[in-house]
Amino acid sequence: MIDSEIKEVLAKCYASTKVTAKVLFPERFFRHFSGLHDEIFRVIDDDRIQKAVIAAPRGFGKTSIINLAYPAKKILFREKKFIVNISNTATQAIMQSENLKRELLSNPYVVELFGPMKSDMFSKEQWVTASGTMVLPRGSGQQVRGILFENSRPDLIICDDLEDSEGVKNEEQRKKLKEWFFADVLNSVDRAKKSWKVVVIGTLLHEDSLLANLLEDSSWHRTMLSLCDDDYKSNWEDFMSTEEVKALAEQYREQGLLDVFYREYRNMAISTEDAVFRSTYFKYADEAELSKDPDIENVVIVDPAKTVKAHSAESAIICWGINLKTGMLHQRDLVARRMHPDEIVNEALNMCTVWRARVLGIEVTSLDEFIVYPVKNEIVRRGMNVELIELKARAKKEDRIAQLVPFYRRGMVTHNKANCSQLEAQLLSFPRSKRFDCMDAAAYIVEMLELGDRYFFPATGSVKEEYDELLKNEYVDIMPVLDEHAELNWRLI
Repeated sequence: MIDSEIKEVLAKCYASTKVTAKVLFPERFFRHFSGLHDEIFRVIDDDRIQKAVIAAPRGFGKTSIINLAYPAKKILFREKKFIVNISNTATQAIMQSENLKRELLSNPYVVELFGPMKSDMFSKEQWVTASGTMVLPRGSGQQVRGILFENSRPDLIICDDLEDSEGVKNEEQRKKLKEWFFADVLNSVDRAKKSWKVVVIGTLLHEDSLLANLLEDSSWHRTMLSLCDDDYKSNWEDFMSTEEVKALAEQYREQGLLDVFYREYRNMAISTEDAVFRSTYFKYADEAELSKDPDIENVVIVDPAKTVKAHSAESAIICWGINLKTGMLHQRDLVARRMHPDEIVNEALNMCTVWRARVLGIEVTSLDEFIVYPVKNEIVRRGMNVELIELKARAKKEDRIAQLVPFYRRGMVTHNKANCSQLEAQLLSFPRSKRFDCMDAAAYIVEMLELGDRYFFPATGSVKEEYDELLKNEYVDIMPVLDEHAELNWRLI
């Protein structure tokens, strides 16, 4: 390339770590970046952001970005004087430091465009480039406070995967790491200046990890990235297709490790030691078989949000199949998103039609005028034979959801694999879930059962036989009439 073309390319590299990665390190960054990667690049390239925490899923290439492309750009364009890269162990930090050093020394594009980088101080423990930047690798817990290079304190601190899966399980180790980070790492910079930056990046391993705590700290610029959305749709098709993501999630589900999938690939903090709902509790039914069972009674429950503003909770609509004979609750359908009132009504009644549900339960606390009349009006307009049950929030949502625990622990609940992902994610995170809409709607099944006097009968024994005989002799003849003509009464039938 002629000089003008070189200058243009270098100008673009100087302005963007993403361009630097593609131009100078094409062998490492051979895949197309996704929109999620663009968010990482935006955060690290914005010098107005001094404290940034980023949660990224496994296999996302975050280490290559944060430990190679990013510091290389800062070194080559002489933007930083003193870089400290910190990993869980000193060995890991040195390894990342050596990879960066090797690229600066042997990468043909770097050598051709920027010249030799080696100086007289180039050891594994610390090294200085020919352009005058010090690089110091450190493991978590090692000395960083009070260190100087010439007259400079660290002006770029990169923390990548400070925690490991074993250490993060120990409360004392979590506390020790947190104290070291806030006391030593953050106090190693010169706070009188505005040129320093601290970037913490990793994968969420525990709900009380350092990464989780920083993600809840409003003084930090927080970025959370996920491999997929709630329905397992891939956010990076070039890395893993939607079908591959679903297959991966299914593998973890079959092993009873769905909580691990959510932590490693979705950055969702899920407790394992004191989890209320565990992935081992989740069972799945064959919908084709359930559809043939005449003993299943389907009901639809709606938990509407009060608004559809971006910061509001989402509305959730769930269909439960109740089988009193087998003592089972089958989650059959689920819709959860931000919806306007007319959309809630439409989705709820459509679900009643699809699953032939004759009963619709709706939480009406503070929402009577907002939701009850539109639903009743639409039921009449459509000519549907659906009974509307008004559900009152009789306790805190955490207490309502906790009522589901015995049902799950006893194996009395099944999920529909086709649409249960949002519900399972929230249950696994309970009670620290970011969202409660799906499991709150699900929990109203307990109140529905009570209002309708639905009680489970044992699968075998004299009680079941008496119950079957009662239905046969006294009620079986009138049920078709009720189904076709009469208005149902959930509290009586």
